[in-house]
Amino acid sequence: MSKLSATHDRDSELNFRSETTTLLALSIAQIHMSLTEGDNSINTLSASFQELANICLNVEKVAENNPTAKMTDIVDQVGDMSEQINSAIMAFQFYDRLCQRMEHVATSLEDLSDLLAKDERFTDLEGWIHLRDTIKKQYTMKEEHLMFESIMQGSTAHEAMELYKKSLLENKKSDDDGDDIELF
Repeated sequence: MSKLSATHDRDSELNFRSETTTLLALSIAQIHMSLTEGDNSINTLSASFQELANICLNVEKVAENNPTAKMTDIVDQVGDMSEQINSAIMAFQFYDRLCQRMEHVATSLEDLSDLLAKDERFTDLEGWIHLRDTIKKQYTMKEEHLMFESIMQGSTAHEAMELYKKSLLENKKSDDDGDDIELF
């Protein structure tokens, strides 16, 4: 804990205020990460549902325009529909991640508030160390750990978000290279 000091003089108080700022930056970054993922997932859902509607129209046209249509044409369309449904289901997972992150932010802010509520707790080194450890332990997602480490090493919330976005791009590139990970 390089930012924390065991002495209780003015410098120490400034260190605890710095620690408060760091933990608030972490909460801000978590909120921004959640909003970014939410936007991305909503865009995926919108595109998936639009594509599903188009596929349904295509199947209807095939059936209407050619009553003796080849079953393979319809099967191909249904296969495309299945892919879009799977894509939509994966995009809905954002809600679970959003709920987890918001719960982590709420818990962290409550714990921080408790620590700041009384002067004797504000300068309690062990309380600050415990708070950091508690926050770190509650994270279950790789992105949260990445963001936590970035913020704790002095990055701003904006810098941590840039690191998160870079990680997303790298993961997407890795997925596009054939290293798909099955989420179900």
